[in-house]
Amino acid sequence: MARPKDADKRQLILAEAKKMFAERGYERSSMGALAARIGIPVGSLYTYFPSKEALLGVIVEEGWSEFASYLEEGLEGNAASGAKAAGLVSRPAGPVSKGSFADAGLAKLAFLIRKALPALFKDMDLIAILLGQAGSATRLKEKLDYLASLIASIIGECVEEKGENPRTAIPELEAGLLVMLLGSLESLRLSRRIDTGIGAEEIIAFLASTVEATLGRALPEV
Repeated sequence: MARPKDADKRQLILAEAKKMFAERGYERSSMGALAARIGIPVGSLYTYFPSKEALLGVIVEEGWSEFASYLEEGLEGNAASGAKAAGLVSRPAGPVSKGSFADAGLAKLAFLIRKALPALFKDMDLIAILLGQAGSATRLKEKLDYLASLIASIIGECVEEKGENPRTAIPELEAGLLVMLLGSLESLRLSRRIDTGIGAEEIIAFLASTVEATLGRALPEV
């Protein structure tokens, strides 16, 4: 296990590298410039990270893992809350309406859109790095596919309540969600450079209203 001093230095390197990659871009950043920025010998960086690419990978994967853990834990908790509110918990044995499961799905969607995505959108440095190095190093498409598939799956739970097949009721749902998510991240990155009048709050409101219009139901408060 790393000593506290080593762990602190590792976190300092990660934090400063994240800022530098976001500000300058990965290609225009160097380990030498990072060492000078922190005030340590460049050789010290290689004690913790064997290369600039390895450093980038850790920044991206640790940042995304933190978001994904928050998302998954929140979805589980809000699904339970939605089920309890719908009467799926501590109820007498008997048939359960499809609408009850849809309520649990709406609770998960509300958390994802109103809590989890805003948490991701606040990390502007991570967004800049993901979009700036949208290749094998950041695996951006894999991450957006995960989010789009997750949202589509939850929307599917709500659509099935109506007795409809989500694949036919909402054709190409995942592709549409992927476009919206990528467009949202690009809009946020652009807003750092010019005043577009479109920030995280406006994007979240648009996503929420789009989902509500698609389902014909309002998302609950979270």
